[in-house]
Amino acid sequence: MARGLAVFLAVLFLFAPSARAAGEPSLTEVLSELRALQAELRKKDREIEALRRELSELKSRLAEKEPSVAAPSGPAKKAPEISPPVKRIAFGGQYRINSYSVHTHRKTLNASRLRIRQNLDLVFDSRLRSHLQVELGHTHANLTTTEKRLKVRHAVLSYAFGGGFSAEAGILPLSDRARDMLYSADWDYNPLALALYYRNKRLGDFRLFAAELDEGEEDLAHDDFVHYELDWERKFSPGLKLSLFALYAEVAENYANPAGGPSEHTRPHLNYGGMLTWKPREDLTLRAALIGSFTDREILGTPDDASGWLLRLEAEKTFGPAALSLLFTHASGDKDGEGFLPLMALSGTYGYWGYTGILTVQGPTDTGFDDTAVNVSNNGYGLTTFQTRLSYAFSERLRLWLAAGWFGDTEARGRDSTVGYDFLGMLTLRLHRYLTLDLGLDFAHLEDSVNGYASRSFNFNPGDEEDKLAVFSRLQAEF
Repeated sequence: MARGLAVFLAVLFLFAPSARAAGEPSLTEVLSELRALQAELRKKDREIEALRRELSELKSRLAEKEPSVAAPSGPAKKAPEISPPVKRIAFGGQYRINSYSVHTHRKTLNASRLRIRQNLDLVFDSRLRSHLQVELGHTHANLTTTEKRLKVRHAVLSYAFGGGFSAEAGILPLSDRARDMLYSADWDYNPLALALYYRNKRLGDFRLFAAELDEGEEDLAHDDFVHYELDWERKFSPGLKLSLFALYAEVAENYANPAGGPSEHTRPHLNYGGMLTWKPREDLTLRAALIGSFTDREILGTPDDASGWLLRLEAEKTFGPAALSLLFTHASGDKDGEGFLPLMALSGTYGYWGYTGILTVQGPTDTGFDDTAVNVSNNGYGLTTFQTRLSYAFSERLRLWLAAGWFGDTEARGRDSTVGYDFLGMLTLRLHRYLTLDLGLDFAHLEDSVNGYASRSFNFNPGDEEDKLAVFSRLQAEF
């Protein structure tokens, strides 16, 4: 293009001499200027070509990042958002191996059991988040793959409305406001539920939920187990907190008495009460709880309705690296199991409500020998306990735990009023911020009035008794 323009101008100049005026540049000067102009035009051509190549490369890169567009014959698709919908992802979990050797006059158990819980937590924004926990249950055999299947333990959708209001829906881990005496998510209390929350610094924290523990048959309206609850907590000062709660459960007839036949109606169960936590000094914490209960006779298959009350008193005192705790509980009872009943007595679940390792259970003894653990009421037959626990931290990595408890004052017909004695000793070694090793020894003397949490039946025949010795360990990573 530049060469053609130069030739045209030269011819025009030669054949139009009359156009030259006096003082105009000579032919040689014009040709020199034309050559300079031609060189400049060539330079501009090269720059334009370089820009075209750069533009082509940018278009190719954008095409690689974007998904392929719809075919011309199809409908146009909306371009995806560049930012991802999930703002934050977290993977919590719990990996643990329990090993134990348990000896009684009836049998000896020797086993190791693995359990894994893995979380997936997604934060979409300040309002919406989700929590999923899958579990490989206790398994003690593996050659190529475990015989257990992964199951869902939690599946939670959380939404914040603003102004202190929020909600959760799904398979929710629910815990009580009474130190795990009524029910506890730590012990598999994860029903399908809808929970509403209102949190206010001046008025306190409110929670209202409906939880379905057992649907029964979908075509039967009254064979379910549904838990409704309203509770409230408020801190009046940094050292003073009050909790109040009322739960109502619609429970199918004969739920706790399968021999009574199929259920066609639901009956009520109630727990209600409160707990006060007071910290008069930095090194001293005091707790007091008073709770009542009512259970319809048709749920239990007993002659009369069950009702009663529970008192719990607890004191915790620290002495430098040591801490001492004292616990007193008393649940009223009846010879037919018609005394005080927590909700867990009907659901067959449990809570870490005590200090010892056999008649009550700690994390390292929550494994294959927990069948003699009792709930706070001994399943309605009444129970009084005196328990104490001493811990001492030798360092940030090593802690010693000692606990002892007396369990008795039960009113089971034709059985001993003493349930048993329980003594626990345990070392906890922190190997890593997330990894601990527990090593322990527990001895319990058990009488014939032990009524295990899982089945609402006595563990021994009338007049029988048993000594139970457990040596155990737990290797656990929790993060």
